[in-house]
Amino acid sequence: MGVSGKKRVRLRMDKQKILFLAVTVLMCAAALISLFMVIRSFLPVTRFELYGVTQYDRSEIVGQSGIKSGDKLYSLDLDGAEQSILEGCPYISEVTFERRFPNTLIIRVTEKTAVWYLEVSGDYYSLDENFRVIEETSSNQKFINAGVSKLILPNLRSLVVGELPDFGADDTEIRKALELVTSVQRTAFKSKITLVDMESRFDVNIVVDGRYEVYMGDISNTEEKLMAVEEILKTEELKSYAGAQIDASIPETISVKPIYIYE
Repeated sequence: MGVSGKKRVRLRMDKQKILFLAVTVLMCAAALISLFMVIRSFLPVTRFELYGVTQYDRSEIVGQSGIKSGDKLYSLDLDGAEQSILEGCPYISEVTFERRFPNTLIIRVTEKTAVWYLEVSGDYYSLDENFRVIEETSSNQKFINAGVSKLILPNLRSLVVGELPDFGADDTEIRKALELVTSVQRTAFKSKITLVDMESRFDVNIVVDGRYEVYMGDISNTEEKLMAVEEILKTEELKSYAGAQIDASIPETISVKPIYIYE
């Protein structure tokens, strides 16, 4: 056999060795993966981590999910757990899960913020920034503590969690009321507003800091009226009053009447 023939034989043997090694590696990898999958299927959840700013604590959310310590980490019904959390924790708008080997379930939540609350027959309903009802509760104390503004809507008929309030005598009244709500939310003093009363669209009143009663007149020119009120609230004179009545029905001639003055 010539030199070139020996080289071809050696090359063929080298290829066979490489092929054998590659097949061996692949078989070992497949075996390891299979072993890992088998082991993984038996791994229990022993640790829960919660991320996201929320009023619910970890035990509440985990309990609502239906997942228990000891459940198999990689056999969890996460879609069902998500639905249970969203139904049982009305302020949560989004839930995501992450399994972390070997025994940890990570829960991340995004929470809605109550922007308004309404009172109907002794019950209280919170609304988010999209004006949807978040929850029904028998006490308004947590809304007061959180600085959530009370809202009185015209011709309010019903409130259902997850839906928009059913209110307004006609489309015009609904549209004007929503315009006022949107304008109020954009003001620099929104956080100071304790009440927006638009039970009558022709007689709208706002209370600021619980001590300044603002008469807005009808639901028109709301942007101009609120801008005029904002300027009045900045004045040092108003700050010297323990309370005041502000007439902003005509923004060009806004007036202030002190209730009484600090000594």
